[in-house]
Amino acid sequence: MKNLLIVSATEAEILPLLRFLEANFRTVAQHSFQNERYSVDILISGVGMMSTAYNLGVALARNTYDAALQAGIGGCFDMQLPLGSVLGVASECYADLGAENRGAYIDIYELGFLQKDTYPFTDGKLLNLKPFEAGMGLDLVPAISVNTVSGHSPTIAARAGRYGAVLESMEGIAFHYACLQQQLPFLQIRAISNYVTPRDRDAWQIGLAIRNLNQHLQDFFSK
Repeated sequence: MKNLLIVSATEAEILPLLRFLEANFRTVAQHSFQNERYSVDILISGVGMMSTAYNLGVALARNTYDAALQAGIGGCFDMQLPLGSVLGVASECYADLGAENRGAYIDIYELGFLQKDTYPFTDGKLLNLKPFEAGMGLDLVPAISVNTVSGHSPTIAARAGRYGAVLESMEGIAFHYACLQQQLPFLQIRAISNYVTPRDRDAWQIGLAIRNLNQHLQDFFSK
């Protein structure tokens, strides 16, 4: 039996999976389930890097896991990908940690506070070279993590050009960092809820993204 940790920023993002596990697995504790193949713990980490880092750190200190999944929704820079698409994350990096110098952004590496190849970073990125279950059949793409979601055209253009990312979230880098430090197999999964554009909630498809994300997870466990 594999011990698996599933991390989500909010319960709403994985509520269908919780209902599926309650119906098809044995409940051993709140947000903890088992069948003949997996022991699954669900961690609702909270929104943002700080909350994710703390709650994930507590979970990894208390229990031993064979692998971890982070499941959530996120914004997408590539408008050729349909809303609701489910993707895995190949790499994460900071996109707003640093300083502003008038109209210019200076990242943490240019400031000299962190070297780009300081473990577990590789050229400023946190790579997932051995994703859990080989990426669970998903295309793997680069992502960035931010404290302030992109919603201003100059910011969007600068981040898209600087990092070449496909996805944007507020928690991914904390998850990658913790798993790499623990040498724990992992995979971050994101469903596209919106394109990264000037803020327009009427164009978002949060419900579709949550349905597709959870269907992919349910299909995995059904197999």
